[in-house]
Amino acid sequence: MLRWLAVGTVFAAVAGEEALRRSLGGRSEPVAAVEGPTPGPGADSPGAGHQHGAPSPSGAPGGSAAPAGTPEGAAAPAPAPAPDQGGRHWSDPAGWGGRVPGPQSAVRITDRVLLDTDATVGSLLVEPGGALTFAADRSLTLAANGNVEIRGTLALAPDGAAVHTVRFPAVDERRFRGDGMKVVDTDVGLWVTGAGYLRLDGAAKTAWVRAARALAAGDTTVTLAAPPTGWLPGDELAVTPTGPPDEDGFSTRYDLAVVRSVSGSTVTLEAPLRYAHPRVSAGGGVTVGAEVLNLTRSVRVEGTAEGRAHVHLTSSRRADVRHAALRWLGPRTDTAETWKGPDGSAPVTAPVLGRYGLHFHMLGDTTRGTVVEGVVVRDAGSHAFVPHASHGITFRSCISHDTWEDAYWWDGPTDTRTPQQPSDDIAYESCVASRTLLEPNPRAYRLTGFNLGAGTGGRAVDCVAVGVQGADGASGFEWPENSEGVWDFRRCLAHNNLRDGIFVWLNAQRHHVVTEFAAYHNGGWGIEHGAYLNDFDYTASVLYGNGGGGVELHSLGRDKGTLFDGLLIDAAGQSDFAVSTARHELAGEAVTFSRSRFTGHRRAGIAFRATPDGKPDDILVLDCEFGGNELWIDPEAAPPKNILLRRAGQTEVLQIRKADGDGAQPQWNATGVPVAAFAAQSRAVQLPALRLGDAAAATGRVGGRS
Repeated sequence: MLRWLAVGTVFAAVAGEEALRRSLGGRSEPVAAVEGPTPGPGADSPGAGHQHGAPSPSGAPGGSAAPAGTPEGAAAPAPAPAPDQGGRHWSDPAGWGGRVPGPQSAVRITDRVLLDTDATVGSLLVEPGGALTFAADRSLTLAANGNVEIRGTLALAPDGAAVHTVRFPAVDERRFRGDGMKVVDTDVGLWVTGAGYLRLDGAAKTAWVRAARALAAGDTTVTLAAPPTGWLPGDELAVTPTGPPDEDGFSTRYDLAVVRSVSGSTVTLEAPLRYAHPRVSAGGGVTVGAEVLNLTRSVRVEGTAEGRAHVHLTSSRRADVRHAALRWLGPRTDTAETWKGPDGSAPVTAPVLGRYGLHFHMLGDTTRGTVVEGVVVRDAGSHAFVPHASHGITFRSCISHDTWEDAYWWDGPTDTRTPQQPSDDIAYESCVASRTLLEPNPRAYRLTGFNLGAGTGGRAVDCVAVGVQGADGASGFEWPENSEGVWDFRRCLAHNNLRDGIFVWLNAQRHHVVTEFAAYHNGGWGIEHGAYLNDFDYTASVLYGNGGGGVELHSLGRDKGTLFDGLLIDAAGQSDFAVSTARHELAGEAVTFSRSRFTGHRRAGIAFRATPDGKPDDILVLDCEFGGNELWIDPEAAPPKNILLRRAGQTEVLQIRKADGDGAQPQWNATGVPVAAFAAQSRAVQLPALRLGDAAAATGRVGGRS
């Protein structure tokens, strides 16, 4: 028989009993609904003043929220103070009508509650005007067997060494339905709806730092390039692979380690490293060690390895999400197909639509000014960071590690004829996509760490993509088909990805610039540049030791043509060619390589391999220098439309043609015929001088708290 709980002078009816039973897997035990005292004056009663600690019309507690439609450039709200530690205590039975909620309780909070003890509930709803705050001075876990929905306030902001956790221990991924704007009983996770305010505000720490020297298998200490802030004994670290692509497991040789102690820039580990992580000197200012990623945070939202939950935000108030670890999120569903996995036959799985790691769902301008800082999404079955049709969000010093599907992403177009819905003014600053995967790997077509989708004002600066797995077109960074966005893309690094560093497949209407990019030890190309026609400028970049080569060129120019200027492409003995052309679907404007150096290749600096079933090459090679044979035309290639070569420091211009007898240079399989010199003077090679940061950007707690 269902128990009714007296709460003051009000009895709490169980309106959501059946919904909770469904979320608990259909169990038929009685479910007790529990709610706090009825709101009085000062809460939600008509005409009452704002209740301290509850969301106000002008923002969430402390003023860290903005109303929907806040215009860009408007004054920012005041910093948020430490969460209010007032309110009745969760552990006090009197506040619950004589009995503290238990694992089968459908808890509804309408007042201010301080969680002062570990608790397990059936489900939790925090109503508008209500607030659940974790006590800052102790480690606490709230476990929910069903959904946690926040229409009021949820605040986790521990002090000192305390750890705050929201855990979903009973998720059944088979029951997820996905999609939609509304809370779904079967889709267990953390939902922030209405005007709810979410504050995940963990202790600040440096998200990642590069190793200052080469690391050898068996090392128990790591010297970092800078002293990390906030790293503690017991923290979990991931040390990224850096070896060359001809080494077995070059894209998967991660070391997972635990910190024993930290002294300045020296980190002592609990156990020795399994793999070597060489320091790479690529030239052009690029000398880098392995990234050492800190995966531990003092605020945690997690499912389990057997049942992944999700975080879904549709609230009209800005969230504060900083220094939180989101683990075992992103459910998947079985399809009818199977594949031969490492443990035998296994179903091919698909992501559940709309159920991701951290998902801002169709919030438009409401999210402008939101900063997601120092957040880790790890061991996730789906996309990690998703600003879907939600504008003005900055992701700073965030990490995705060991996640499925594109890590930084939002919903793509439904087909190749429909443009992607844009997200404007999205910024990725000092973020890392690490070990992005999808099984079976041959299905992971165009998998990427950063999907740079449609919208205006996008920024990707000082980011790293490493260990991305996948099949054809997989990459660290992707400009995806039919999803044109203009991005400020600078000082990013892609290394040890199974395929490409950058993959572009875009018929672009706009002009795009990629500058100060570095790609080393990727299994494919440093840059694979395609679709049919577009205009990109690649400048001041370093491509080193990539298994395919530096650049593979599919696309010709749309209006002005694509430019590769001031590049250092060192194949480091890993590939036959520094640059290779490929099939051109459409005739377009010429592509120019200028003021660049090509070296370390086994056969030729630039190979011309446009296939006969496409359009011919139209390439200018101006003011470049070569450390070895300069050119080669594939005997199977179509005769070029136009290939012009002017060596650095010379005025003579050669028209390059397929070998036709006398005068052919065997190493080129071509002849060079002098033509009239260009009016412009020859220019010197302009080698890049990159200055990649050796540590993540500094981050802080909400309101500048220490």
